[in-house]
Amino acid sequence: MKPISETASEARAKASELAEKTAENARATAEAAKARIQDGYGRARAATSELAAKSREQADAAREVAGEVYEKGKVQAKRANSKLKDVAEKQPLALVAGAVAIGALLGSLLPKGRNDD
Repeated sequence: MKPISETASEARAKASELAEKTAENARATAEAAKARIQDGYGRARAATSELAAKSREQADAAREVAGEVYEKGKVQAKRANSKLKDVAEKQPLALVAGAVAIGALLGSLLPKGRNDD
């Protein structure tokens, strides 16, 4: 039979070895978790950057289209104004007749008043 001091020494050595292995496993697990977190953070950051870039592109495109539509609207409004001036100068009676016709049409669309008995 082994002496108690030798058995205690062996138990201490095994416990120390087990503690080292446990610490090593904990470090490896922590490093793997850290790597996964960093990878996820990197992917999230890249996706956010891509989304921001696409949003900026779409906003720029929308701004450009809005500017074009605004310019076309201005040109059409000027053209309509010019035609209205021409009609007013060349055929003022036709313009008055048109205004009266529009007024009559709008008046016919309005509800009639109540008849009290």
